Amino acid sequence: MNKKIIIQILLLIILLVIILSVFFIYFKSEKKPLEEITETSDNTKLIIDEETATLINNLNYSFSDPAGNNYELSSEIGKIDINDSNKMFMTNVKAFIYLKNSSPIKIVSKYANYNKESHETNFFENVVLTYLVHKANSENLDISFNKNTASMYNNLVYNKPGTQLTADRLEIDLVTKNTKIFMDNKSEKIKIVNKK
Repeated sequence: MNKKIIIQILLLIILLVIILSVFFIYFKSEKKPLEEITETSDNTKLIIDEETATLINNLNYSFSDPAGNNYELSSEIGKIDINDSNKMFMTNVKAFIYLKNSSPIKIVSKYANYNKESHETNFFENVVLTYLVHKANSENLDISFNKNTASMYNNLVYNKPGTQLTADRLEIDLVTKNTKIFMDNKSEKIKIVNKK
């Protein structure tokens, strides 16, 4: 009887050693670089990437200035800069600028860099700006709320009903809503195509 109990205890110990060994070998060596945390308040999903930064799905920012203008910015994916937590790298971006007593300006781009402190935003790749019947396409658009300006450049094409302009740069004063379209080299001319 004693032999039987000793054999059972030994088998139990061997089984426990095997289970613990498998657990530590399999689960401890498996590296999990991403960890998901879901916040229920706004359905924002955070993914922590140990090597680069924090990824955020369905990211939204909005702010208002003292003059009553509003800015909304959203993206499918945002990544916090690990060197500066105020900087966000965004993918599949959409923004709206609601200027006081004016129709909204809509901006869409593939990527954008956003500063949460200054609200400066640099849109790039397939940038489309739409305002009423006006539409402009370019590769870059920089918005500075400190200077109250928006500047589009690189392959700029501006369209309004009946007219298409190709130029180097379009600048918008966000306070007065005045717009300038020009070439960087003053000896070059803006290309204008009348469409009927």
